[in-house]
Amino acid sequence: MTLMEGLVVASGLAIGYWLVSVFTKSPDGYDDTPAGNADAPEAAAPGAPWHEVLGVSEWASDEDVTAAYRDKIGQYHPDKVATMGPEIRELAERKAREINQAYQDARRRN
Repeated sequence: MTLMEGLVVASGLAIGYWLVSVFTKSPDGYDDTPAGNADAPEAAAPGAPWHEVLGVSEWASDEDVTAAYRDKIGQYHPDKVATMGPEIRELAERKAREINQAYQDARRRN
C-alpha cells in the first residue's frame, strides 16, 4: 500500500467516524454517561412538582391522579424493560422512582 492509499483510507475512516457520531446523537440531548449514585436525592428531577410528573392538573381529583399514576407507571415500569440494556433499565428505574414519589406527594396533599 502506498502512502497516498494509506492517507485515503485514514481520511475515509475519520470522515466515517465523524458522520456516525453526528447522525447517532440523540435529539433530546440524552447523555448516556453514568450519573453516579442513582439512589442519591438529586437523582430525581430537581423541583418537578407532582402534578407535572403525573401529567395532571394540580387540582385533579383522586381518581384522575390514580389513573394518571397507573398510566405513567405502566409506561415506565422497570419490569417492562428487563430484557433491554442496562442504560434503559436504569432510566426506567429512575423514572419509576420519580413517578412513585410524585404519587406519594399527591396522596399527601389531602
